[in-house]
Amino acid sequence: MNTKDEISIPFAHPVYVRRILDCLNSRGVRPSTVLANAGLAWQALHEDRQMVDFAVFRRFVAHAIHCSGEPALGLMAGSMLQPYHSPVGIAAVTSDSLDQGLQVMTRHARLIFGSLEFQVENGPRWSTLKVKPLLPLGDTHVFVMQSILGAHVRLLEAILGRPVDELTVGLPYARPADNDVPCLRYVRSVAFDQECLTFELPVDLLRAPSASADAKAFADASEACLRMESELGHGVFVQRVRRALFERLTSNPDTSDLASDLGISPRTLVRRLAAADITYSDIKDELRKTHAAWYLQHTDLSMESIAAQLGYSDPTSFSRKFKGWYRVAPSKMRQDMQGGAH
Repeated sequence: MNTKDEISIPFAHPVYVRRILDCLNSRGVRPSTVLANAGLAWQALHEDRQMVDFAVFRRFVAHAIHCSGEPALGLMAGSMLQPYHSPVGIAAVTSDSLDQGLQVMTRHARLIFGSLEFQVENGPRWSTLKVKPLLPLGDTHVFVMQSILGAHVRLLEAILGRPVDELTVGLPYARPADNDVPCLRYVRSVAFDQECLTFELPVDLLRAPSASADAKAFADASEACLRMESELGHGVFVQRVRRALFERLTSNPDTSDLASDLGISPRTLVRRLAAADITYSDIKDELRKTHAAWYLQHTDLSMESIAAQLGYSDPTSFSRKFKGWYRVAPSKMRQDMQGGAH
């Protein structure tokens, strides 16, 4: 496809791309090489309200598969997309039941996987989640479908607190000619050549309680999802503020400082953010929350250094805030991440 003919629409959330990079890194592939070939900057992947364009994502996938030599890379990367990485996943796993978790995921899935339609259909015996592309995915079709398969299997396991042996998956592509079916490592029953990607479960299982039900965490995450959706309609200015704040996060600027850097008044900054149903403190909190987890997983920085990077003058304040976000101490999360528990 020529560059001028490329489909140019927002498609994938940066957290999804970051998990693919994690997967590449675990296989000894330098993420910087793949990013450079795809025309992606690491900085751009920290803009959590700016979706990666489909044309860029397509090049990224092609280079990722080539460099890794792994045709099932999408499935592997999807299985690394842990629920706690986004408000959508957090809301799903802290819901009170599998039914509510699936409804949340279906309602807000476009915040992670753009240009895909998610529908749940409940019959007398079976509940079926259908995933349909809203645009031709071309040579990324299998990769994207496998990614969603891996991510949803992990999500279902997180909600139920166990492997989902009752799950049947329908895949919208042919069985591999060499009969190598890596998805069977993740789900026992698979059918190929289906009209769309489907996840089928016994309808009675929907009543199963979530293993991580938490009413407050669910309410907070659901509110964050609504804010993210609002930002899709008011995103340009919010993205500008988010980028500027991220670049200055270590100095912990207040609204007056950042407004001055942006060339507007503090009142205008507050008013335009309010129009997007978000506050300056919301943006700062979300940036700190996301990057705190990233520093813990990807660096050996001390808690004091991480706190400083996030604009906290007192490590104790950072630790207290972190426990409020994740219900776990930062040192414990680092231990779990490095031990593979997440």
